[in-house]
Amino acid sequence: MDDAMIFRMSAFSEQGGRKYMEDVVEIRLEYEPTPTPAEDYPNSQRHGGPGKAESEAIKQTQSETHGHEVSAKSTPATAAWTESLSDGNSDNISAPTSDQKDAENLVDTRRSVAFFAVFDGHGGREAAHFARENLWGLLKRQRGFWSKDHSEVCAALRKGFIACHHAMWKELPEWPKTITGLPSTSGTTASVIVIRGVHMYVAHVGDSAVVVGVKENDSDITLQALEVTQDHKPELPKEKERIERLGGSVMKKSGVNRVVWKRPRLTHNGPVRRSTVIDQIPFLAVARSLGDLWSYDFYSGEFVVSPEPDTTVMTLDPKRHRYIILGSDGLWNMMPPKNAVNMCYSHDKMVGPKGMSCARRLGCTALLFWKERMLRADNTTVIVLALQERGGPPIPMHRDEIVVDMATGIDHVPGPGTTYNTCEVPKAEHEDGMFYEEDEVFGEEHEGWTCLEW
Repeated sequence: MDDAMIFRMSAFSEQGGRKYMEDVVEIRLEYEPTPTPAEDYPNSQRHGGPGKAESEAIKQTQSETHGHEVSAKSTPATAAWTESLSDGNSDNISAPTSDQKDAENLVDTRRSVAFFAVFDGHGGREAAHFARENLWGLLKRQRGFWSKDHSEVCAALRKGFIACHHAMWKELPEWPKTITGLPSTSGTTASVIVIRGVHMYVAHVGDSAVVVGVKENDSDITLQALEVTQDHKPELPKEKERIERLGGSVMKKSGVNRVVWKRPRLTHNGPVRRSTVIDQIPFLAVARSLGDLWSYDFYSGEFVVSPEPDTTVMTLDPKRHRYIILGSDGLWNMMPPKNAVNMCYSHDKMVGPKGMSCARRLGCTALLFWKERMLRADNTTVIVLALQERGGPPIPMHRDEIVVDMATGIDHVPGPGTTYNTCEVPKAEHEDGMFYEEDEVFGEEHEGWTCLEW
């Protein structure tokens, strides 16, 4: 499979200075299903996770979630590995037959698919965690998702996002209410990429972003930044027109354009009439998201804050496309895309095998910039994929990183806990009672310690 990608992968997620950790990431590596005449779109199970049954009909979506203990502190990013489809029994100690030996030597020719997503929650963590647990399952169950037609795949991505959004209605009564007793206002951005063969499919709502580092010529000493996604800001002409067409509006608060939440005054009781006093609250700084069910317009039957993503498809060329970066706005508010891709590029040239990963380098630098500007650091989440040319020079490896070859199958991907995949750096308590990470910081040594408290 010469068209299969090889890439080095790392992830970083930190609470920053916020009260709650609302950023989450999701990484899935699975085999593409093999269609049969009776079933064109078979379900695929996540290793170690319960199955979920969701219909492809948008308004009749059913989903099951299982509880997760959510910590207010930062947690390491995790990746899910799909278990092998072989039927081997570890308890069987008998000698293998010749057929078994032949099977062991067979090369697995099934194609792999990779899914990466960054969710930046707001108004609570519930929507972000729901999307992490359900979006991938909903996407791959949409008709056309496994098609070779790019337009069908993009249409399936849009349907999957909307299905996930509608599935949140069922969970809304269980989500914590606001301090005024209203239903939850939880929502989340979603920046998603799906890699199949040489193609990268992108779906996006909100103000997280996907950026690709491009090297146009071998003589170039820096990379160009290709911004694959555009932030869905309420002041964008097409977004503002859509919002106003649905009866919504956009207002500024503290210099930031926000979608207005029109709701009856909190002291109001009974049905809403023309005489009912309506409060107009500049509320949300993004025009599209998953969740934000408060924005439903009963007259049009649509959401003022739209769950429909922008989608695109891109053919990856490892000779030109060196890095793919998914990040929440905690990164991009502090670092221009060109700076981010070139920081990864220079980092791989200068830092040895035991240095921090590219994702951690970007995340820690962004947090440092927040602190230098004396601002409360936003949640900061980063996923970095460093593409490798097949047959090219070996990929420089750092801590907390793994290499994925999409041609060799998922069974060859190192499992959690192996070298370069600890996903968590041990911390030591210093004499001042604070926790620090033992490492070099951005090329400078600060007595061997990096402060992780913000």
